[in-house]
Amino acid sequence: MPSPFQILLTSVSLVPLWFTIAAAEEAPLVVMAEKHRALFKEHCVSCHSAEKQKGKFRLDDLPFTITDIETAEKWQKVLNQMNSGEMPPEDEKQPANAAKADLLDDLSNVMVAARRTLSDQNGVITMRRLNRREYRNTLRELLGVEINVAELPADTGNAGFDTVGADLFMSGNQVEQYQALGRDALDEAFEWQAAAGVEQKLHYEAEDSLKVIQQKYAENLDALERAKKWAQAVEEAAAKSENAAVVATLRKESKTDDNFRRSWAKLHGAPAPEDFGFKTVENNADKANRALGYGMPMGAGYMRPYHEYYLKQPNLDKGAYLTIAGGLELPNDNLTLFLPFAWKSLVGDYVVRLRIAAVEKAPAERRFIEFGIDPRNGQVMSTHHITGTMEAPQIIEIPLTLTRQHAERANRTLFIREKGTLDHFTQTRAKFGAAKAKNGIGPELALWVDWMELVRLPNSRAGKARAIAALGIPLDDQATPPPAELRAALERFCTEAFRGSAPQVSFVDRLLALYELRSKAGDKHSAALKSVLSVVLAAPQFLYLAEPSSDEKRRPLTGEELATRLSYFLWGAPPDAELRGLAKSGELMKPEVLVAQTNRLLDDPRSKDFTRPFVHQWLVLDRLDFFEFNRTLFPRFDASTKLASRNEVYATFEHLLRHDAPLRDLLKSDYAVINSVMAHYYGIEGVTGDAFEKVSLPKDSPRGGLLGMAAVMAMGGNGERTSPVERGAWVLRKLLHDPPPPAPANVPQITRLAGKVLTTKERLQAHQEDAQCASCHRKIDPIGFGLENFDAAGGWRTQDTYQVMDNAGKPVPNAKKTWTIESTAQLHKGPAFKDYFELRDIIASKSDNFAKGFSEALIEYALGRPVGFRDEPLITEMLAAAKKEKIGARAFVRALVESKEFHTK
Repeated sequence: MPSPFQILLTSVSLVPLWFTIAAAEEAPLVVMAEKHRALFKEHCVSCHSAEKQKGKFRLDDLPFTITDIETAEKWQKVLNQMNSGEMPPEDEKQPANAAKADLLDDLSNVMVAARRTLSDQNGVITMRRLNRREYRNTLRELLGVEINVAELPADTGNAGFDTVGADLFMSGNQVEQYQALGRDALDEAFEWQAAAGVEQKLHYEAEDSLKVIQQKYAENLDALERAKKWAQAVEEAAAKSENAAVVATLRKESKTDDNFRRSWAKLHGAPAPEDFGFKTVENNADKANRALGYGMPMGAGYMRPYHEYYLKQPNLDKGAYLTIAGGLELPNDNLTLFLPFAWKSLVGDYVVRLRIAAVEKAPAERRFIEFGIDPRNGQVMSTHHITGTMEAPQIIEIPLTLTRQHAERANRTLFIREKGTLDHFTQTRAKFGAAKAKNGIGPELALWVDWMELVRLPNSRAGKARAIAALGIPLDDQATPPPAELRAALERFCTEAFRGSAPQVSFVDRLLALYELRSKAGDKHSAALKSVLSVVLAAPQFLYLAEPSSDEKRRPLTGEELATRLSYFLWGAPPDAELRGLAKSGELMKPEVLVAQTNRLLDDPRSKDFTRPFVHQWLVLDRLDFFEFNRTLFPRFDASTKLASRNEVYATFEHLLRHDAPLRDLLKSDYAVINSVMAHYYGIEGVTGDAFEKVSLPKDSPRGGLLGMAAVMAMGGNGERTSPVERGAWVLRKLLHDPPPPAPANVPQITRLAGKVLTTKERLQAHQEDAQCASCHRKIDPIGFGLENFDAAGGWRTQDTYQVMDNAGKPVPNAKKTWTIESTAQLHKGPAFKDYFELRDIIASKSDNFAKGFSEALIEYALGRPVGFRDEPLITEMLAAAKKEKIGARAFVRALVESKEFHTK
């Protein structure tokens, strides 16, 4: 069984080696500071020496230089015992808090450096399989289809990036899984080819919903009148003397008139609800009672004013208004298009169009719609700003790709709705209730839709399925190609699938034998061909990014291997024809050609398959999905805003790459890259449209740079309250390249703070009174304090509140505190700052540290291995090259691609 320290070696942190003495191309020495020897001598050695070895553990001979795992494990044990407070024992003399905190701080960082040094891979890149997104993208390039790869095993381990080879191993049952997925992809690809030229259109006039609404309203009124007559007849029967005794008993037993009427059958002469048209499976009085509720202010009648308000609106003969919480009576919360089952095939690229307008008095926050599939359970796919007016509606176009997965009923319904109205029933109920309390009706109508349509784009992917095109044989069952033609077709398909490498003759022989076997078993040509091609898509030559070497020694990459490494780095997909052609001719090995191709790949839309997964993993954006946001506290941070906030991070990085803007702009800038959704959330005026664009910021804006982004700040909390610790640690890791050591698992909780009415700052400062906590928190917390003006959803605030809760989750009376946020603090061994803006300036001044951390992340992502001490020269080269180009974001990528390490197996 591996030791705890050996397990920790799998988690390689990207940290500066403060406690290492580096030598070129030699493992740096990891050394514990000599100043701490006195503390061990005074407080520890008396019980842990040659004469006395409590716990069979000696400290007197423990080397301060860590050169092997055995020594590292001993130091890890020291760290664990001191963090837990078990050593020194309570009945022994204790070291001063400051000295203990300093020792724990230094030792924690030494252990991080030791793990990094002892786990260094010497620059070796492990041969690995395609990760999930690369596999998906590769099938897209080869077959022209999009498939769901969610069922494949997760790719990321302790290393962080999904490109790290150590995590991308393969098991036997995975091969079968890949073959099954490949067959699914081929089924879809063949269907795409068969339906390539198909034209399909679905059109819906929104005013068609009016008939349903009017009919439901008329039915409710009719039912109300019938129910009144029935209720009156029951009361008349109850008034008869012969029913007096029964009525007295029923009145006593019944809490409401509804309950009394449920016992109508006990009254002589009372008519049945069925006589008035009320028929249900159970007690028919229930249906009549519900109908009576339509005449009351609550119950069924609660929605009646909203219903009647809707029917009085203009332009109902030309379109429909989007409603909020309309229910069955007013079912326009979503306007939908249902894909007909009569359509022979759904697969294809489509465009959704709708003609829409905002009413004149619609407030700015209600001029947005959401689009998605499956209105009950589906996720918001896009959000759109409505700038059209009732006099001049706008036409919105939304691209949409449908696959075989949309054949299921739940996935056949497209919807639009007002932004933020149906994220959760509590949110919907709150919006309606607030409006009804204000006007006695409900939410005023804000958006009007004329029509919606779905149009298929024929031949949209002509020439994009290169492996299918390479086959060059019929895919249907009209004709069977002769053996020689089939062999040539399979060779061409394999060459595409294997990224330019021709298959071995014996491999093609086996494919032909399988085709013949399937044909003899009764398969038609298309089925037999798909069985054969699925084997190709599960072959090692396809699944592995192989850079073989006969003697396993490091060597320069060939042109073809370089093309593959470059395209999977910047596209997450195989090289295209141009890149492969340059590789084959040897031109790609020329520096100027390689730079030109790097720029071309970055300029291509497919580069989003680099920017998005890289940024997502580098900045740990998955934390945004770790918790639900409190919709009562943060109603504006709805699903659409959360989606847009994440996309702001991607769009900003993509802006830097596209324009080769300085990387330091991620620390502080006088602009933000936002769309109308985020502009509204930030209170920035003058921004319209759905596209993310560069927007100049006022001088006093807290936005601009990563720290001003809602998504980044929202990750630093739990969806309800902020966490200065999470935020401070994130800044140290990602912006300052000075990560705190991993939080120890055995530090005891400070129970004395439970139930105390304290500010966030007071609570954390009390936490630092213990040395075990102070060793890390004195470095983390001040940064977090400086970010407290951002609430748990990334909004700007000046006040905060804390309410003590009891064990049942209910507020404790007189245990609430509200305070004005003071974001002043002093960095540990650093300058003081009076507010967020000064803290941001301090962080922005450390752009070299940020650039180094970014370089290390880029190396790990591109080369698929952890960064080690031998990469220091490469990092230095990248930083120097970038500085020559004003720290342009693209310069880092070019410098890495041109490096010896990128060109070496």
